[in-house]
Amino acid sequence: MTTEQLIASRQWYHTIEVAPGRLHARPLQPVDAARHDGISERLYGQDRPRHRPVHGFFSFEAERRGAERVLATDRHPIDHCAFAVAHELKKSKVEYTVASVFDIDPAVHGTFDVVLFLGVFYHLRHQLLSLEKLRRVCTGYMFLETQVLDQEFVMSDGRRIPLSSLHPELENSMILQFYPGAQLNNDPSNWFSTTTKCLEAMVDTSGFKVRETRRFGGRASVIATPSRTKCRSGTISRAGG
Repeated sequence: MTTEQLIASRQWYHTIEVAPGRLHARPLQPVDAARHDGISERLYGQDRPRHRPVHGFFSFEAERRGAERVLATDRHPIDHCAFAVAHELKKSKVEYTVASVFDIDPAVHGTFDVVLFLGVFYHLRHQLLSLEKLRRVCTGYMFLETQVLDQEFVMSDGRRIPLSSLHPELENSMILQFYPGAQLNNDPSNWFSTTTKCLEAMVDTSGFKVRETRRFGGRASVIATPSRTKCRSGTISRAGG
């Protein structure tokens, strides 16, 4: 099969350089482009140590930038979309395992200096549990990016409005909106959206300490490091601490 046939054989969700000077991606809406630019600026614009294992979906970029070990996880098989094709064309050494965030186990997968948790949080029914699971494998820092509620509260008629337009204090309150159907983006896989303040509190009560938070459009990103703290499921502490 030719390179062109390989590329055309799968659905692509991300911009990936599969050969020098050769990119493949689905068309991005302006909001998606802004989101990707915001993540890239925060994640790769910082001076990070070169040899760090990374867990997350920006796997190929982490490998290109010198990560010693990269583990990518998804609940779908590796050839479900374009990951396997990109892996082959790039001659990548990124590891891939079929697992959800709730399957992540330090005894099975090891621990990671860097955890990338991007565009997943609002798709989960059990958000606090996901953070506790990631805390158990994170030894350095977690970078989380997700949909937030601050500027995109979904009204009963489907309109999205800023929370501050309802009341000026709501945007800085700890609020979570539940989507039992397809109220957010007409997508039934979207379950919850939080205010940025609520997101920070959820991270902080799950064994992390939020170090930096930014918002861009209807999205927010958080950098957090492991901390010793109490949560409802028990005590979570630093590895070896």
